[in-house]
Amino acid sequence: MKKVVVSALIALGLGSVGSVAAEQYQPAGFGADTLSYLEAAVAPPVLTDAAPVAAVYCQTDVGTDGLTRNVSCYEREGFRDLRDQVEQAMAGRQFTAAQIDGEPVPVRMVFRVIYADLDGQPPIMLLPNLGHMQGDFGHQYHAPQERLDSRNWYALYRRNDWSEGQPFFSDEGELTRVLAWVNDSGRVTSARSLEGHSEYRRDANAVEKALEASRFIPGLTNGKPEKMRYVAVLHYPR
Repeated sequence: MKKVVVSALIALGLGSVGSVAAEQYQPAGFGADTLSYLEAAVAPPVLTDAAPVAAVYCQTDVGTDGLTRNVSCYEREGFRDLRDQVEQAMAGRQFTAAQIDGEPVPVRMVFRVIYADLDGQPPIMLLPNLGHMQGDFGHQYHAPQERLDSRNWYALYRRNDWSEGQPFFSDEGELTRVLAWVNDSGRVTSARSLEGHSEYRRDANAVEKALEASRFIPGLTNGKPEKMRYVAVLHYPR
């Protein structure tokens, strides 16, 4: 009997809504038919006993119309064709827009697509996070979503005439990663560099400052806003 891998146990629960102070938050979501669309549009990977799970990590902008834009995906186990298929399939998809007090707001959303050949587990799942906080909140939590109607860290970083980093993960070139803590009202309380080549120390400093000026839809679990980690990532194509 195959063992269930902890990182792929629980499928996504949609429609979480939370409130803090006078504001009510609803994060962007996948929409009703995205999972079935992926099943039809993407050829499942060939999984083995040695590699029974394939995970694709993605980031997308979700507009007030719910449409995805600037989709970027990454995987680290060699399933590059799967990554490319998922990225293409998720481009221009109809998601559900994030809302604050019932008004739609544009956000930058992260999510995972997990394929598995494991007993008692769905063959494909969507999760609205990259897994940074699953040890604390399980698998169904919504990661913080950066608001694009306000100052956002990447736009602030790109104001520098020397900035060259591209957003999100890539297997090409160096990475800069900066960890931020986003509180339950969507504000960054602290930020510090996790990883960065000495050549890009200036980038890490700029991202730290930009994060502190950014606003988020806070992370939610069971409909409740929670303080959560958020990792800003830059890569530098060779």
